[in-house]
Order: sequence, then C-alpha cells, then structure tokens
Amino acid sequence: MKRGNARFEAPTAILHASTRERSSDMSRNPRRIGRNLSLVALLIPVLLQIGCAKSKPVTLKLAGDEWFLNSLTKSGMIEVYEQKSGVRIEVLHKNDRTIMSDLDHGATAGNSGYDIVVMRHRLLGALIQKQQVRSIDSLLADPGVHDASFQPQQQLFPYWWRELSWYGDKVYGYPYTGLTAYLCYRKDLLDDPVNKRKFKARYHREIAVPSSWKEYMQLAEFFTRPDERFYGTYISGKQGLALWYEWLNLVYSFGGDILDTQHGWEYGDIVINSPQNVAATEQYVQLIRFSPPDTLSYGWNEAQSALQQGHAFMGLLWSDQAPRLEDPATSKVAGKIGYSLIPSNTSQRFSQLEGLTYLIPTESKQPQEAYKFIEWAMSDQVQIQQMLKGSSSIRKSAYEDSRVKGKPYTPTFLASIPVAREKPTIPESSQMTEAAERRLSEIVTKKESPQSGLDQLALDLEKILGSKAHLRYPVQGPS
Repeated sequence: MKRGNARFEAPTAILHASTRERSSDMSRNPRRIGRNLSLVALLIPVLLQIGCAKSKPVTLKLAGDEWFLNSLTKSGMIEVYEQKSGVRIEVLHKNDRTIMSDLDHGATAGNSGYDIVVMRHRLLGALIQKQQVRSIDSLLADPGVHDASFQPQQQLFPYWWRELSWYGDKVYGYPYTGLTAYLCYRKDLLDDPVNKRKFKARYHREIAVPSSWKEYMQLAEFFTRPDERFYGTYISGKQGLALWYEWLNLVYSFGGDILDTQHGWEYGDIVINSPQNVAATEQYVQLIRFSPPDTLSYGWNEAQSALQQGHAFMGLLWSDQAPRLEDPATSKVAGKIGYSLIPSNTSQRFSQLEGLTYLIPTESKQPQEAYKFIEWAMSDQVQIQQMLKGSSSIRKSAYEDSRVKGKPYTPTFLASIPVAREKPTIPESSQMTEAAERRLSEIVTKKESPQSGLDQLALDLEKILGSKAHLRYPVQGPS
C-alpha cells in the first residue's frame, strides 16, 4: 500500500506546487483563474487514474497441460514467487490443442490472452510460422531483465535446450521438462532364483536386463503366462500419440528415422520407409504375441496400469510415468521396478528426446515480467522441487541434490541425455504425426503389412512436405 501511495503522491505534489507558483498571477486575472481551475479539474481524474494503474499488481497468465503443470503447481513454488515479486500467477489448465486454438483466435476484449505457455516442443515450428511466440534473444541480452547468475549455455544440458527451445539460431524459451522413454521391468522377478534357473535351462544364457530385441523377445516369451493373467510385455496399440511415440523407440533402436536431418527444425529426405524402419516395425508387431489380449486398446494410462497392477513383466514407459510406478498408493509393484535404456539392434545406445518448453506468446503485453518468471522457474530451487514432484529437469545442477539422486530412475534419465535423438519440430510436424498414427494403426491391426503401411506413410509425408523433402526409398507396389 505504501508503494502505491508514494506513486500517487508525487504527481499530486507537482500539481500543488504549480498551483502555488501561479496563485498571485491568477488573482489578478479572473478569466485566467477560471481556465486554470478547469484545467485542474480535468487533470485530477487523469492523475488519479495513472496512480491507480501504476499501483495495480501484475498478473501473468500461465497455460499448460494439467498433467505436466502439476509438478510446478503442487510444489508450492508459485506462491513463493508471488510473495517475493508481488506478481500474481494465474494458472490455466489447457492442453496443446486448446492453447493453439486460442492463439489462433488471438486476444479479445474479454480475454487478454496468455503471457506464458508450456507446450510440447514439436509444435514450435507451427507457432513460429504463425508468429504466435516471440524469440527471447533480446530479453536474454537485456541486463535489466536477464539475471546474470543464470547462464543457460553452461547450466543446462545444451543439446536438449537447443532441440527443445530453439528454432534455427533463435532462442524461444527454456525447457519446462525433459521427457524420454525407459524400459521398465520387474527386477524382483529377474532376481528370483527359480526364474534364473528355468530361464538358463530354456535359453542357455543367464537371465539379464535385455540390451537387444532378441533378448527382449526371449524375456517376453519366458514371462508370458496367460493362465496367471501375466504377460511378458505390452504395446500401446490404440491409434493415437502413444502408439506413434512408442513405435519411434523401435525406429531409433534400429538406426532409423523420420527425416534425414541433424536438428528438429530442418528438412531432409523422407526415410520413414527405410529398410531399418521396416525391420523395426516388424519387430514391434511381434511384441503383440506376448502382450495382453486387449493391448491394441492400450494408450499411456493402460500401459502404465499393466505394470502398476502387476500384469506385465516389462514395457516401455515415459519418464514422467515412472514416479507413478513407485507410489505405493497406486502401484502394487512399488520398489520392484528396474529402469534401463531401451534395447538397441545397433552397436549404439539411444534415447528419445522429447519435452515441453516455456514460451512467451507475441500477444503478451508483459513479456519482460513473463521472462523474469521463466528464468526464476529455471533456478535450482524450483527445478529440484519439480523433480521431487515427478518432472525431469534439463538443469545439470538439479541432479546433485541427494533426494533427486535417490530416485531409482534418475541414473537412467542421465544416461539418456548424451544419446538422445531429435524429432521434427517443423510447422508440418502435427500433420506428419497424425498421418503416422493412422498408418501405424493399420499396421498393428494387420490391415497393412509393415512395408506397405510405411510406404503409404512415406507418400503421405511427401504430400504434406511438398518440395521441402523428397523420398529417398522408392515406394513398392501394393501388397
């Protein structure tokens, strides 16, 4: 309140001083007195309005998917920032599709729009193409806005920051969270002496965490016991994002890719129907043999539940799902799960690079305040608290905290950092993904073979990308 009164008193004092200086002169000129009194009467409400406007607290509108924002909102750190800065943070739970629709419509008289959005990084190209998010380069270079103690190039994992929050040579934000996929398996069953003996007798090798898909298939076969409602693995076979993302893990594990590029924002040859991808897809389909009967209706939640409820020996899950496996309130296997990088059919290990990034919409009228909040959110204290609530930080020092180190999946996330594979963030990314979801669904439901399905997908991508990309592998005739 004091600050607000001080701001208001200054212009009022000036007005009083000016009135005193002119009082003797005005007393000799009644007409002039009238004019000046009218001017004073007009200025007072203006000055009152200015004083009130200056004392009005800043409110930042932060929008993002509730599943991801929970790691921040439930940490209690937003309240800390509000008390420290005097800035109010209004959290709006909106998924990516809704946010993009809102940005398309723009701010209106009844809606001031968003100041900060948290979105999947693969949507960045589309947002930039429509000029809906702003580069933060000028804010990062402004000593009046940027906190000099925050040095992102040194303090963040640089490749992940670049792929998640850059587009070409421009910086658009900072990573809200990193995501990758883990191989999650029942370590208690792997260590069981009876299982060890029986597995060695059957496969003539020691039972171990699989590093290749051949080893994975042996374990899946060994632990598939339908009479016990227990299966070696599962796939997220329902048409949707979960299917596409899961399939990508196998693509990368066989040395394949979507486009032949070095960075997500680049265009390159279409390699979606490469021999490596066809082999990866054939392997993916084979996993159905050792999966629950309803695996083609699985999405992320069903896959997670299969492990939580003790119905599967192993499977691929996202890093942000791992904490749910360790929660005794919801998981029957808490403390019994091991985590590893996904098997590879090449000599190189890999991980899937995915995540969400903080962005500042161009419609925001408070970009400096938005940027200050984002930098604060990237601090050690905030990042650590978010990780304790299930997030995965891209800030290196957050992993020095003993509580973070103690999480059973932390070593696997750190192992994923140097071997991560990027994915397209070009404006056409969403169209490409939707096409892949349809074609992959046709493959896993056996409407198309892996070869024919991927050939059709290659033609889809060629149509979507036009002259920006070309087919590297010829499309074969109808199967």
